Amino acid sequence: MTLEPEQISLLLNNKGCEHALYLSYICENLRQFGDYSLVTNRLTTYPQTIEELLNVLLNEVYSVINNQSLVDAFFKLLLISNVGLLESDIVNILQHFMNKTINENNQIVVNRMTWSTLQRQMKTFLDTTWMDGHQLVIYRHAVLEQILRKRCLKENTDEIRSIHSFMADFYLKHSTIKDFSSRRVPYHYEEAHMYKELVAYLRSSESRGISRIDRQAYLRRRRCTKIIPHIDNAFNQRAYLCHMCAMQFKLGPFTMAKSSCLICSNMIIGGNMTQTNAFKREARLCQKHGSIGYPNSIQCVVCKSLQPKPTGTATKITDPVPLNICFDCWCAGGAAPRCCGFELD
Repeated sequence: MTLEPEQISLLLNNKGCEHALYLSYICENLRQFGDYSLVTNRLTTYPQTIEELLNVLLNEVYSVINNQSLVDAFFKLLLISNVGLLESDIVNILQHFMNKTINENNQIVVNRMTWSTLQRQMKTFLDTTWMDGHQLVIYRHAVLEQILRKRCLKENTDEIRSIHSFMADFYLKHSTIKDFSSRRVPYHYEEAHMYKELVAYLRSSESRGISRIDRQAYLRRRRCTKIIPHIDNAFNQRAYLCHMCAMQFKLGPFTMAKSSCLICSNMIIGGNMTQTNAFKREARLCQKHGSIGYPNSIQCVVCKSLQPKPTGTATKITDPVPLNICFDCWCAGGAAPRCCGFELD
């Protein structure tokens, strides 16, 4: 469609057209408008700021699509996703989200035709990008995200956390591309404040796709901040594993627990040796994260079983195994005597 001189003048005289983004939204909207005879009148109705224009265009979308809850659901999921939604997941995630509180007899059907209709009406607002070889649907601009956050989420903390929890569960159980979804689970657990599930996931074999740097960052953010005294007592307890947990992959997916850093789960060179070395520091716990009977009894940090503290120099295969943290985690914690437990509340 080619505009006439009068129409071009109307368009350029709008103050909003000083911004390329505003102009691009109007051009796309005019392209979809279709009725050439009404273009002149249409041009006179556009507001003069990008925020007002986007609100007008959003209102039009809601008026055209008669299922407002579906539109809201899509906008919310895309906002909460943070990086975008896999195009191959959109139908599936909408289906699960729309029916999460509905019994099987009253299920809402969301199929490819539903998504095609949504996509056609929302084309002005959406774009695509690529991440790790996968195509994602994203918002075209941050201004739109800001408007939709106020409009759809309304700073409702409980709803935001609920959607993050839903997305973590979806990526664990239903996503089509596992290598991508496994890397999104920790983000949504953290944003949902599901810290117990976050730590459990990062210690499991399902989290093998998480990079070392990301794993360290997530786990270190959960570390207890309490500074503990230098003397070994109830307020400064050595962390232990029972002999069964020590021989399994209980702290991380790549290394047996007895050789793992208690915090980030990375392998410590010589971590299971009694000799001290520059790569490790003793893992210590405050009274809150330790055991009540210490030092007479100790508690396995994984299975929570209680047993007597080893005495004497001779070790047995059934003795609890003392834990360490890596030098990197010691430095990240301020190179100070600090509790190595996790805050999961």
